[in-house]
Amino acid sequence: MNFNSVEPFTHHTDVRVSELLIATPDVCDPLVHASMHKVLRLLRDQHRMEATFVGVMVSGRPVRRIDAPALPSQFGADAEPVEFAFYRQTGKVPSNAECYLSAPVVLNDGGVYGTLYSFCFSPDEGLQERELNTLALTAQLAARLIDSQRPAVPA
Repeated sequence: MNFNSVEPFTHHTDVRVSELLIATPDVCDPLVHASMHKVLRLLRDQHRMEATFVGVMVSGRPVRRIDAPALPSQFGADAEPVEFAFYRQTGKVPSNAECYLSAPVVLNDGGVYGTLYSFCFSPDEGLQERELNTLALTAQLAARLIDSQRPAVPA
């Protein structure tokens, strides 16, 4: 086969356009709910923790994964979702970070709005656990604020 004798494309390919939505305490993608930006600022100002929100949109619709863990977890070396891989490439990941933390923003309907990511700089596992809990509470606060401003669904 050469360039002039191309065989017809015989199978179907499912193409989905996806984009990542980012919010930090300083900047916020216009498609990210404004509450997210506010809770990230609160987290930084009150707890001196820097965190970033990452959400995913596929074909113009937010991805709300149901398979998110019920409890937030630390990232292991073998677990790196696309959002975190992107965050590591674009975020300023400090070289002295002891571990990466994540907490899903789970809405009342069970959908995952996105994920909060942060770092812990202490090798102390107790402090890492406390920061993880703070991040999880921040994710819950953001979810409640988002849910409170969504239209009610008729029963």
